[in-house]
Amino acid sequence: MAEKTKINLKNFVIPFLLVSTLLFNLAVLYRSHFTNAVALSKSCDNSSNISKQPFDRYIHIAFFGKYAFKNMKIVRGMARTFSSILENTQSPIFLHVLLDLNSKQRTGRTLKKVARTFRRRLNITYYDVDDMAKQNHKAVSTIRKFFFSKDVGRYNDDIFFLSEVFHEAFPKRLHQVIFLDVDLKFLTDIQKLYQEFDKFQPKNVIGIAPDLQPQYRVDFAKFRTKNPGTSVGSHRPGKQGFNTGVVLFDLDRMRKSQLYNALLNDTLLENLCKKYEFEGYLGHQDFFTLTGMEFPELYYKLDCSWNRQLDVGWRNEVDTAIFDLYHQCKGKINILHANGDAVLP
Repeated sequence: MAEKTKINLKNFVIPFLLVSTLLFNLAVLYRSHFTNAVALSKSCDNSSNISKQPFDRYIHIAFFGKYAFKNMKIVRGMARTFSSILENTQSPIFLHVLLDLNSKQRTGRTLKKVARTFRRRLNITYYDVDDMAKQNHKAVSTIRKFFFSKDVGRYNDDIFFLSEVFHEAFPKRLHQVIFLDVDLKFLTDIQKLYQEFDKFQPKNVIGIAPDLQPQYRVDFAKFRTKNPGTSVGSHRPGKQGFNTGVVLFDLDRMRKSQLYNALLNDTLLENLCKKYEFEGYLGHQDFFTLTGMEFPELYYKLDCSWNRQLDVGWRNEVDTAIFDLYHQCKGKINILHANGDAVLP
């Protein structure tokens, strides 16, 4: 009888152990998969001493982190820019980072380290930028066709043709977002920059600061020659063009604006390029600049103090007096932008 009981027990235990092992392995696989999914779509918590905020209460910031896995300049730039933001604000921040999947680990590690330094919660969503470009392929291809007329190496990437369709690429629950380059230094509270959204006029969908070099004086030279006295490409208060280092995107307004969405049309862009004899090669910056020449009502003019560019590369290309008219930026500087070969102080 004892021997029979022992055999029955053995028959029970072995299947039990096998099933338990199988369930454990399945749980591990599920947890691994679930954790990865959360990391791509929800916030990564770095601190428990600050309460979470409703999604709409955050200041939402977007930037590109593509190639961070192999380019330390991008990583260091992220760290400096994010550090300067947290150093000057107590407002809750939510980051939206557009990158390739290879760069996610290094980017996450860098941003978490910065957040810990300031004892702040890191709220972040990662987006597969290549997937976003594929999902918006038609618009990206159209924009690339007209604003990449010559191969300027660093601009030969879909990230420079994607911000124009942020209103389609980002989820609908995201209403407004501040897009930033990763070579910035904030000198004031980003909350004040966010408040610039409140100054938008009814037709404004994007807030953007002027380009502080005579780039577009040169790029619109043919049109300017045929149209003496034009404001196109002229220094302020003329239309000297835009710089995309700091951009305010009102995504809801972009989604609703029939005019803005019409600009993503192949025929309309072709006609604008012909009218202004414009051959763009700087991606989204050229798109916003050209469409702003024809439809200035779409753009809120962000003061140069919110994007004080430091690059002076054009100083040797034009008369110094002309350069200074474009490059000047009076008053208190809020954000320094180390574009080109410039170095932050």
